[in-house]
Amino acid sequence: MIISLNMIKDNPFYKVCKKLQKIFDKFVSKTNHKKVGRLKKYSDLQIIQCLMYKVMKKICCLRELEWELSNDALAIKIIGLTDIPDHSTFSIRIKQIEDSLFYQIYRLFVLLLNPDLRVCSIDSTALRSSKFDSEAKKGKSTRLGWYKGYKLHLVSSSDSIPIAFNFTTANVYDSNCKKLIKELDDYDIFVLLGDAAYDSVKLFELCDELSINLLTDINLRKAKSIDSIKNEYRKKNVLYLQSPIGEKIYKKRITIERLFAVLKQRYNLENPRLYGHTRYKSHVMWTLLLYLIEKLIDQEKGVNSLKFPWNK
Repeated sequence: MIISLNMIKDNPFYKVCKKLQKIFDKFVSKTNHKKVGRLKKYSDLQIIQCLMYKVMKKICCLRELEWELSNDALAIKIIGLTDIPDHSTFSIRIKQIEDSLFYQIYRLFVLLLNPDLRVCSIDSTALRSSKFDSEAKKGKSTRLGWYKGYKLHLVSSSDSIPIAFNFTTANVYDSNCKKLIKELDDYDIFVLLGDAAYDSVKLFELCDELSINLLTDINLRKAKSIDSIKNEYRKKNVLYLQSPIGEKIYKKRITIERLFAVLKQRYNLENPRLYGHTRYKSHVMWTLLLYLIEKLIDQEKGVNSLKFPWNK
C-alpha cells in the first residue's frame, strides 16, 4: 500500500502521535534514559502511541488492539513499528509504564496547558460496568440511582482541564477524597467547588491546611434548618454560598459536568464491556491523557471549544 504524505499529515492520530513525540523527546526521554541493559524492542513512546490508537478506535482488549494494528498500515507507519507487539507484550509494558511513567507525562501535559486554577471543581461520575464484573461494586448515583461499577473522582480547572483524578469502585463515597485533594498542594488554587457530598468538616480542615477555600452546596443531613449548623467551617461556607459573589462563583461548577459529558460522549469513558478494576482504570487513565493531548493541539490552534471536531 502506497501512503502519501498528505494522508499521514491529515490523520488525527498522526497529530496526536506527533505532539506526544515532541513532548516525549523534549522532556521525558532524557530523564528516563538508561545507559545499561539491553535496548527495548518497542520504545515506551511506541507503546503509549499504541494506547492512544486503542482509545481513539474504541478498542476494548489487547488482542483486538494487536489485530487492528496488524490490519492498519497507516497506523504502523505513523508509530514506526517494524512488527506488531503481541497482547502479552502489551500487557507487561503497559503495567510498567503506568507504574513508572504515566503520572509524570500526565502532569507534564497539565502544566503545558497552563490551566486557570483560581477556581476549580471537584466531583465524581458513575462508570457502569458489566453485571458479571466480580470486582465492581454497587453504588448510588444522582442520575442513575443504584448501579454496579466504578467511579472517577476528578478535579477540573475552570477551563475544563482535569488536573488530578482518582479511580475507585462505586461504593466509595465522594467525601472520601482526602488523597485526591492532597495532590492539589502543588497547584495555586483559590477556590475549590463541590456539591453537597463534599460538605464535610474533615475536608474543610484539610483544604484550610492547603490554603484552599472549599465552597460546597449545603448538606443538612439530619438538621432541621441551616441555623442548626454549629461547625465554624460549615457556617462560613453557608454564609459565603448565600452571598451574591458566592452564588456567582458556584455557578462555575457546571464546567466539570460538561467535562464528564464530553469524556463519555466523545472518548467513550464509560465502557461496560471492560471487566476488572485494573482494566477499567487503565482505560480511564489513557482516555484522560488523550483528552489532554487533543486539548493542547486545539489550544495551539486557538480553539477553546469542547464540541465535536466537525462542529468546531
